[in-house]
Amino acid sequence: MTARALLLAFLAVGDGLRVPRARLSPRGGAVSCVARFGGTPMRPEEEEQHARAAELPSELAGGWEVRSSYSGAEETWVELLPDGSAEGSARSFSRGRGWRAAPREGGKVGWRLTVTMEDKISSPLTFDGTVREDEYVGLSYSGRVLAPSKRTGQPAEVGEFRAWQR
Repeated sequence: MTARALLLAFLAVGDGLRVPRARLSPRGGAVSCVARFGGTPMRPEEEEQHARAAELPSELAGGWEVRSSYSGAEETWVELLPDGSAEGSARSFSRGRGWRAAPREGGKVGWRLTVTMEDKISSPLTFDGTVREDEYVGLSYSGRVLAPSKRTGQPAEVGEFRAWQR
C-alpha cells in the first residue's frame, strides 16, 4: 500500500467513512481507489475532477495586476478563472493556457502558483512563483517568468515579476 493510499484510508476512517477494498487490475496490481461519502470508490472522472479542484483554490481565482521585467508584459493583468483557464492582456501574449496551485513545501504558509499564457505564436510564457499574504495589498504573487529557450526548447528564465490581487 502506498503512503498516499494509507493516508487516504486513515483520513476516511477518521471521518467515519468506510473504505472499500482495492480491486485488482488485470495484471494483478491493486487499482487506486479513493473513498467518498458512503465508502464507494470514485469513478476515474470523479477522481480527476477532485484532484483538479484541489489544484485550483478559489481564493486565488480572480484578477491579478502584474508588473514584470519581461519585455511586452511590463504592466498587465491576468484573470484566473475558477475552471482553471486564464485570460490576460499584454503585448507579448495573446491568451491564457491555464493555471494551477499547490501548497508551499516545508509547511510554509501560502501557495506555489503557476500561470501559463501563450504568446502570439502559441509559445508558452509561464509565471512561476509563490503567493503570500501581504499587509498592504492582501495577496501578493512573485517569482520568475519562464519561456522556452531558442537553443534547447527547455524553459529558461527570461524575467521576474510581482503581482497582487485586484
